[in-house]
Amino acid sequence: MQKCVLLSLTFALVMAGCASRSVVKEDLAKLPANILMDKAAERYSTYDYKGALTYYQAVIDYHPQRYEEVAWARYEIGYIYYIQKKYDKAKEYFEAASSTPTAPHGVIILSEMMLKKIPAKASSPHQG
Repeated sequence: MQKCVLLSLTFALVMAGCASRSVVKEDLAKLPANILMDKAAERYSTYDYKGALTYYQAVIDYHPQRYEEVAWARYEIGYIYYIQKKYDKAKEYFEAASSTPTAPHGVIILSEMMLKKIPAKASSPHQG
């Protein structure tokens, strides 16, 4: 009996942890850009690239007028694709980041630096 209760409790805690990590798009639209950026960085720091991409994309989708955050979000998305060796997508986002209106100088410099690191004739695995 005690073992069954312990297993049930463990399962409930695991499921609660998983549920707290899921992202609901309707909720993303309500969050300010700086909070989305923070949440994306948290996901990135735990190697949850899919979660990070979701939050960074939400900045672009729901706060297009926040040029600085949009530029950084595009750069970060490009960087995630770069480390995943999805070079075509990385290039697309680095170029978009550096051409964002009023992009911070740091975004422009880092994007240009990363564009130079992309192999010239690299074919990206799993584009899509």
